[in-house]
Amino acid sequence: MPAESNLPYWRQFLFLGLGMVCYTICRSGFPVGLAAMGKEFQWTAFEASVLATIFLLGQALIDIPAGYWVDRLDRKTVIFVGLFGLGLFTCLVTLATGFWSAFVYRVLFGVMEGAYNIAQFAVAGSILPGNRALVNGLTQVFYGIGNYGGQTLVGTLLKEHPGFWQLPLWWLGGISMAYAVVSLGLFRRPYLRRYETRNEMAQHGFWTTLGLVVRNRRVWMALAIHACNMIPNWAVLGLANYLFIQYRHYDASFSAYVFGVGFGIGGPLVPLGTYWADRLGRRPVVCAFGLWTAASAFVLFDLAQPTWMMVLPSIALAFGINGLYTLGYTITQDAVASASMSGIGIATGIAGGFGYLLAMLSGPMVGTLIPLLGPLWSINVVVIGCELLLVVFAFWFLKGESRPQVSAAAVAAERT
Repeated sequence: MPAESNLPYWRQFLFLGLGMVCYTICRSGFPVGLAAMGKEFQWTAFEASVLATIFLLGQALIDIPAGYWVDRLDRKTVIFVGLFGLGLFTCLVTLATGFWSAFVYRVLFGVMEGAYNIAQFAVAGSILPGNRALVNGLTQVFYGIGNYGGQTLVGTLLKEHPGFWQLPLWWLGGISMAYAVVSLGLFRRPYLRRYETRNEMAQHGFWTTLGLVVRNRRVWMALAIHACNMIPNWAVLGLANYLFIQYRHYDASFSAYVFGVGFGIGGPLVPLGTYWADRLGRRPVVCAFGLWTAASAFVLFDLAQPTWMMVLPSIALAFGINGLYTLGYTITQDAVASASMSGIGIATGIAGGFGYLLAMLSGPMVGTLIPLLGPLWSINVVVIGCELLLVVFAFWFLKGESRPQVSAAAVAAERT
């Protein structure tokens, strides 16, 4: 019997990627307007820092349930609800009347964003498992496009309409909701799953399976590595624009250019690195990414001058931090993946939930350190310190395994 073509699965991955562009423009656009929003409401540095990352609390709360839904419910529906919801709450945050109402809208945004994020990583990690690290890395191509598009759009609109921070959020949310509706005609349910056989989830149910995963030592090793990147990841994505605009007094459009172009180019380069994790093994690639990210952060925040050249260390930082982000999901999926791909959603949900729960702390950590150490050293401690700790954990915890294998029984079941 001839091997099944991968083409329909790659097509679904492309549509997932377009959804990730919408997801990312909403995620990356908000911090660019945060300084203008904070000025209108007269928020302190701590309050602004909290709002920059508090949506991650919503993601942390929803990621494990979302992983279960992705395994047990209709994946197409989960994708639609996540995409439409994150666009909706991007628009609704413009109705905020102060800190606490903005807080609630941002948490609800995180819930919807988390549902989509887990669905897209679970589908990408299961329909082409032989190239899991590469496929997860390819998501960063779309992530890079979204980062550039979201930050550039917000920076441009704020330059043309200073202080009118609501306008770009209406644009971003509207685009996401529109694509969510279009996606109902693009996704095909048979190609959102692959190689599924009866596994622990089907035999024992959610809570027993969750217990088995929680007691898996390899899962916690992978999560420790993942967390050490998630905290600096969101210290940069959530607060770097705010710190540049508020404390270095850079123009919003210039700051958006540095991080928009940097992450717009650096993200699409990620597959060039994650590809080697399928060939050389996880440990050397993760360690190399960690050292690269720490060095890039030092150059960007401590050495670079405010010229267009500042985008170069931003590209390098984006390449490293996004590569580690996708590899964090990959090594957690590796820790629980067996012949069956049926339970990969809950593994992805655990990686997202645990990672975002700790990433949520990045805003309060930086906000607390600013009065003590100043904005420069606060970002150094959180970003560079965590990335160096990641290198230690990766060298200690990871083995040299590379490409995961799908059993012959699972392939036979799929063809049947």
